[in-house]
Amino acid sequence: MKLSCLPISIFNGICAGEIKLHEWSKFAAEIRLDAFDISILFIRDRTPTGLKNARKELESGGIPLGMVATYPDFSTPDDVFRSKELHRSLGDIATAADLGASYVRITAGQYYPGQDSVKSLEEIIRCLYICAEAAQKYSIKLLWENHSKPGAWENVDFNYDVERLEMMHRELEGGPIQMNYDIANACLLGFGVELFEKYYNQIATIHVNDVKSISPIQFCGIGNGIAKVKETLELAKKRGFNGMVSVEEASFEGWAGISRYVAITRSYIEK
Repeated sequence: MKLSCLPISIFNGICAGEIKLHEWSKFAAEIRLDAFDISILFIRDRTPTGLKNARKELESGGIPLGMVATYPDFSTPDDVFRSKELHRSLGDIATAADLGASYVRITAGQYYPGQDSVKSLEEIIRCLYICAEAAQKYSIKLLWENHSKPGAWENVDFNYDVERLEMMHRELEGGPIQMNYDIANACLLGFGVELFEKYYNQIATIHVNDVKSISPIQFCGIGNGIAKVKETLELAKKRGFNGMVSVEEASFEGWAGISRYVAITRSYIEK
């Protein structure tokens, strides 16, 4: 398994420009990560010069960029807005390729109360497959996720529901889009390791995170919550999983928290 990290704890600082991309890249190398992840929100200048400079910063630590997390909303009932989201997502994939990323994490979109789930899923899958075709051209591996709710949205994810999650899984199984399996989000829907076992053949990467409470959703440092982190990683190792394991570090303890919970995750893997 290769170890990476998505630094939720310092998101605000990077997005505000207070923490530079090269600082994150170099810190990731210092704590002996094999790769490191970013959010598309970190990339504010997408001009050719801006992307060239961003890539230079990201390469300064000497380890590869793993995953770029993106947040498209394909489940919206607004056809015009969905079209805009699709074009933005295609731009995100191209940007990730320009930056040298291996993976792009994509989302289904928000759940809008009262919407027709079957019709919404049809539009989601249509958009995802268009994105998958573009990703393939740029040698990017596209990933969907059992997702809950990012700060960028008002509502939870379309698949933050046992039935809708299974609907998405059935539609995407065997196709070009593999899965980023999120341990904490599985816990939020009431699952332990059985969901990982069920979806294993589709899983390319794993998000390692923990959750203190389900209602309200409250994430925490790895090992301090109720998610089956250690058990899921043990099962992954037993099954021979050799993909990327990314610490989605959301303790909000800053740099020290990132270092601490990466070390804890590494100890789980090594044991």
